[in-house]
Amino acid sequence: MKARTIISTVTAFTLTLTVVLLPAGPAAADTALGDCYHSTAPQHQDPAPWPAPGSRQTTWSSPISIIRSDAFRVTAQGSVQIDRWGTTKSIAGELPVAPTTGGWPAPGAPRYALIARVTTGSMWVKKTSREYGSSSWFPVGTDSDCMLFSSSGGPVPQLVFTFNDNNLGDNSGGAGVVVRQWF
Repeated sequence: MKARTIISTVTAFTLTLTVVLLPAGPAAADTALGDCYHSTAPQHQDPAPWPAPGSRQTTWSSPISIIRSDAFRVTAQGSVQIDRWGTTKSIAGELPVAPTTGGWPAPGAPRYALIARVTTGSMWVKKTSREYGSSSWFPVGTDSDCMLFSSSGGPVPQLVFTFNDNNLGDNSGGAGVVVRQWF
């Protein structure tokens, strides 16, 4: 019994010394993506949801520039009517995923989901662990999770939204979108 008490005392003492003597980690993340991961206050957040109509592509009206290593998180609410008969889908999308044939803008992403792309550079998306070039649409849905923009220069990039539907022309409804940006 005495050995167990000694071991417990030594373990407690060692843990106390470790906590006291080891330097603490940084109080906040040191990158924009780290700030997004830790949900720190973004440097920009849309003051209110803005409309992304279900029938067309919509460019985010960024009040500030998008540059290399900016992090983003997009949240949205709404539904899109996908035909003239009133079939309504969640902007989160649905399975099965869109096929590679048939004109779906984001093959492999949920059908009818809110999607986005950048016009130059690329966007790494945490929820898919993939990087998407300027011609590739990536899933957003109701919450994009953290994303990281990358570019080697060139024209000023834009963030464009639409829906993963092979026929936008008969759609109505859409999403209320809020973009948060860390830099």
